[in-house]
Amino acid sequence: MASKVLNYLITGTSRGLGLEMVKQLSDKGHLVVACARKPDDSEALQELVDNKSVYAIQMDIVSPSSVKAAIENIGKIVPQGIDVLINNAGNHGIKGFPPEDFMYVFETNVVGTSNVTQAALPLLKRRSTRQIVNVTSALGSLSLATTGTVVSYRVAKAAENMLTRTWAAHLKKEDFTVVSLHPGWARTDLGGPNAPLSAEQAINGVLTCLEKLEPKNNGVFLDYRDKNVQW
Repeated sequence: MASKVLNYLITGTSRGLGLEMVKQLSDKGHLVVACARKPDDSEALQELVDNKSVYAIQMDIVSPSSVKAAIENIGKIVPQGIDVLINNAGNHGIKGFPPEDFMYVFETNVVGTSNVTQAALPLLKRRSTRQIVNVTSALGSLSLATTGTVVSYRVAKAAENMLTRTWAAHLKKEDFTVVSLHPGWARTDLGGPNAPLSAEQAINGVLTCLEKLEPKNNGVFLDYRDKNVQW
C-alpha cells in the first residue's frame, strides 16, 4: 500500500499532529481532505491547500449538522470515495474532576469521533481500502492506568478505544480495518514543550505504521512504533 495513492479524510488539522499529517501525506502524493472547526484561521493549513491534492473543509465534529454538511461537500470533491478516515480531532481538558470538563472532553473525543465515523461510512464504502484510524492515547489504556492525572482525558480516550472495538466488530464483515493508534507524546500545544518527540517524528512513525495496516489488524490498538498497546 505504500506506493498506492490514497484519499484521506483527517479531522483536527489546524495545528499539531493533524497538521503534520496533512504535510507528510501530501508530500507522499496522497490526496488529503483536511477538516477543522476553523480552517481559515490556520495560516499553516492554508499554506498547504491547493485544491488539487489538499482541500480544507470546515467541520465541527460535535455538531451533526456541521458533519453532515461537510461530508456532503467532501463527496463532491472526491466522488470516488475516501480510503482512510483518521479521527484525529480531540482535546485534553484540565486537571481535576470538574463535571463541565468531563462533558466537554467526552463530547469531542467520543461523540465527535462517532459522528464523523458514521457520516463518512458511505464514502469509505466506495473504496476497497476501508480503513478507520482513531487517534487515541496510551493514557486511555485501562491496563496502564497507574496515576490519577488528566482524568477526563483518560476516561474519554478509554471510551474512544471502545468505539474502535465496537466499530471493528460491526464493520468486520464489510472488510473494514478499524484501529486505535497512540501517536506518542509529541511537542505540540496539547503535548507541551517537554515531550520527547517532535510532531514530525511522531507522524513519521504513525504513517509508517498505517502503511502496514491490513484487515487482520482490525480491532487492534497500536502505537507510532507499530507496537501493540494494552487495552
